[in-house]
Parts: sequence; C-alpha cells; structure tokens
Amino acid sequence: MDKGIFVALSGAVLQERRMEALTDNLANVNTSGFKGQRPLFEDSMTDAYKVRTFGKLDDIVTDISQGPLQRTERKLDVAIKGEGFFAVETPSGIRYTRDGSFTLDKDGNLITRDGNAVLGENGRIKLPGTDVKIDAAGGININGIEAGRLKLVDFTNPGALRREGSYFAAPNGAGEVPANPNTQVEQGYIEASNVNAVRAMTTMIEAMRSYETHTKLIQSIDDMTRKAVEEVGRTA
Repeated sequence: MDKGIFVALSGAVLQERRMEALTDNLANVNTSGFKGQRPLFEDSMTDAYKVRTFGKLDDIVTDISQGPLQRTERKLDVAIKGEGFFAVETPSGIRYTRDGSFTLDKDGNLITRDGNAVLGENGRIKLPGTDVKIDAAGGININGIEAGRLKLVDFTNPGALRREGSYFAAPNGAGEVPANPNTQVEQGYIEASNVNAVRAMTTMIEAMRSYETHTKLIQSIDDMTRKAVEEVGRTA
C-alpha cells in the first residue's frame, strides 16, 4: 500500500478521535462541574504524522481548569474555588467530582444528584436538616454546631485521573493529597462546565474539514494507484 495512504489514514483517524472528544464536550456544556477533554496529539500533530500510523494517540487529557461559578442560593449547592475535588462513595469505590449539587436522602445523608454518598473527613455526612451553613473550609454547621466537614482532595498528578461517567477515578499514580489550604468552598454556588461552547464548535468545524480533506486524499491516492495498476496491465 502507498505510504501516502498510511499518512492520510493516520490523519483521518486522529481527526475522528478529536471529533469524538469535542462531541462529548459539547454534549456536556451545561453539565455542572464538567471538565473538557482533548486528544494529546493536538499539541504534537506533526510528530504524530512522522512516527505513527493509524492514529495511535498518547492519551485523552482532561482540562481541569476552573469553570465559572453560578449562583443558585441553594444551601446544599457548593462549588470549589481553586484546585481540588469532592470525594464520593460509589458502588465502584471512592470517586471524585467537581459537581457540588448535593441533597439529602431520606435518612439525612448528604448525597450527589445521582444518589452517591458525599464523604467528609470522617466518612459519610449525616445532617439533621437542610438549614445548613457551609464555611469556606468545607465545615458544615447546623445551629452553630459543626456537623461534619467536606473531604476536599487534590492530586499530585491530576493527568492520571480516569473519567468514569460523571466522576473521576484515581489510579495509584495520581497521588491523592489534601486540597491546598487556599482552596475555598462557596455555598450557594455550583461550578459550571469549563467548556467554551463557541470555541468547541469552531474547533469541531475545523476537525470536520480536516477529516474530509484526509478522506478525499485517501480516495485520490487509491484512484491513482488503481489507474497505475490498470496501466501496467495494459502494457504488460
């Protein structure tokens, strides 16, 4: 097969993966705490063409930068201002999120919007009511009495975090540590998605055009190869 087809096919596959990530980003532009993703090859496209075939990627990386804070005035809505994550107990183990839209179950346990227990520094948090005050350090007070403290964690290698649905899983290499003391919790706010819809749509259009260019190149090379073979057959 012509070497040019390998190069064109590699480019087409890379753009396809890029579009998959962008599609996911656009689908979650209104999802609280969502962090956009991008293929690592976006920063090294030239190298990818030189040394790879069939679009092998290094990884899909997550942009963990701060999303804008939106005021809700709900007492159980909290947003992290700065670096860090909330810890959550799920059926698959401890997972992490930036979505602080919490509520209480029938037993008074603080839970996420999908029903998983939000963890405090001493395990699950059980509250006797919703008249709650949450301070900047994550301390939860009811009638002036501390009822728990949100467990805020960070990672020395956040790039190792693995997305699982609306959460992040932390492999051993992620390096869990307590959140930076400068990290604050804002009660009555949620963190919006950090995806810029206009920028993501513009990038999607660029990726679609690039994908189309590569597929046309593949077809052109294939046509030229077929014609060359036919010409050889006629002169043989």
